[in-house]
Amino acid sequence: MTDYLTIVRAVYSGLSQRQAAATHRVSRNTVSLLVRHAKAQGWLTLEDLNGLENATFSAALIKPESHDRDETFKMPDYEKVHAELAKPHVTLKLLWEEYVEECQSRGDRFYMETQFRLYYHKFAKVHKATIRLEHKPALSLEVDWAGSKISYYDPECGKMTEASLFVSVLPCSQLVYAEPFRDEKLPSWIEGHVHAFQYFGGVPKTLVPDNLKAGVRRPNFYEPELNKTYQEMAAYYGTVILPARVRKPKDKPSAENSVLIASRKILARLRNKEILSFVDLQDLIRSGLEKINEAPLSGKSESRWSSYLAEEKDFMLPLPQSPYELAQWGNAKVQPNCHIAYQRKYYSVPYEYLGERVDIRATRSAIEIFYHHQRIASHKMLWGKSIYSTIQEHMPPGKTFFADWNRGRFLSWAEKTGPATRKVIEVILDRAIIEQQAYRSCFGVLNLKEKYGAQRLERASGLILERTSSPTYQQLKNILEKEQNELTKTPKPIEAKRQPTNRGFQRGADYFGGDSDA
Repeated sequence: MTDYLTIVRAVYSGLSQRQAAATHRVSRNTVSLLVRHAKAQGWLTLEDLNGLENATFSAALIKPESHDRDETFKMPDYEKVHAELAKPHVTLKLLWEEYVEECQSRGDRFYMETQFRLYYHKFAKVHKATIRLEHKPALSLEVDWAGSKISYYDPECGKMTEASLFVSVLPCSQLVYAEPFRDEKLPSWIEGHVHAFQYFGGVPKTLVPDNLKAGVRRPNFYEPELNKTYQEMAAYYGTVILPARVRKPKDKPSAENSVLIASRKILARLRNKEILSFVDLQDLIRSGLEKINEAPLSGKSESRWSSYLAEEKDFMLPLPQSPYELAQWGNAKVQPNCHIAYQRKYYSVPYEYLGERVDIRATRSAIEIFYHHQRIASHKMLWGKSIYSTIQEHMPPGKTFFADWNRGRFLSWAEKTGPATRKVIEVILDRAIIEQQAYRSCFGVLNLKEKYGAQRLERASGLILERTSSPTYQQLKNILEKEQNELTKTPKPIEAKRQPTNRGFQRGADYFGGDSDA
């Protein structure tokens, strides 16, 4: 509770009301109201205040002056009213009705709804930063991108570039979070939410975004189709996404207003400033954001931060132990070698799912594979030169293989083509840590025979063995494609010798007096 008695003592000690307001971070109207209240109670000097306690002084504030009300009426407990109003679906009208029922049961006189509201507003104006008429604490977080962008110098590109501003706001306390990003793509959108939750120290019950592609794949009033990653992030934090209607900015007025505030008080102040890196831009926006949240709210005695901590923080959902890690979703078909391909790396899947299409969830640290929403395999994400991640239990028992393909069958097939081809297949099989990893390359060599013929494949195999002791399918393919290109080149036609063209009038031998037969 704010120490109102100390504020009045400061004024009685000779401090001006303006100075007292600045020192104790309250509005001048609040200081004026406190001083009038003290004088109305007969506390005119510092000596009169010495025997008082802050609780006694504050309790007297909520009691209307004697000429404002009839003492025979039962005064509501507005501390309880304010606390109850924070709960979902609770309104002042409902609380007034309960107050009336309680008074009737005890035979007390009660105020009508108009007076009930009037006294509550007076209580909230002095004691609380917000009046809970439109927004419940921690009920929603409105999010959006600011329409204006800001320029900064990017040393990596060597030129000026633009950044986008992510803005989110809690409508009840009006606490704002803003952060610059290099683009407006899905990873930036998700990261903005994660950082906002960390900034607030909690999670709201609902998220209200616009119908941007990063959040909503297909807008629909009744059943909007949400982006899978965005929906997964919300589920991880235990919140719900409720997109605003298309072209209905009034569905998220706090976000629209906060975008305007951030644009005017942050972006506009940086319009003529030379920003030499993205890190500098982040620092400048972070500094501007704190000024917005620490400044007193218009017409109220508290800032956004103090309002949030006093009335909204306790209603936020708790943060999980670790922040959400961005995941990318995709799908692939399980190949005959019991692996799926993701970003040119191969991850094993139980052999029971050969030929099936599966969903892939990829983060920077792990790959998860799902079949009909059930996880069937997980691997550490491969980086660098590693190509295969294989779990031995995923391979068929006894190393049998789809359609009975195995090492012996591949070598038998290659031997029919020629000894060089057999040697290439043997090297490919020996190089694999687990034999099934090499089957994909062996199938590739088999397809080369179908396309280019056995004779050319054998010749290319002999050539590649002369060049390297570790031949690969791709090297064989490159040789055959190059040879094919040479064979299919059309020779340029030889141009016939051009005959000189007669130009102008040519004089004959008769003209010079000579004999043409001589």
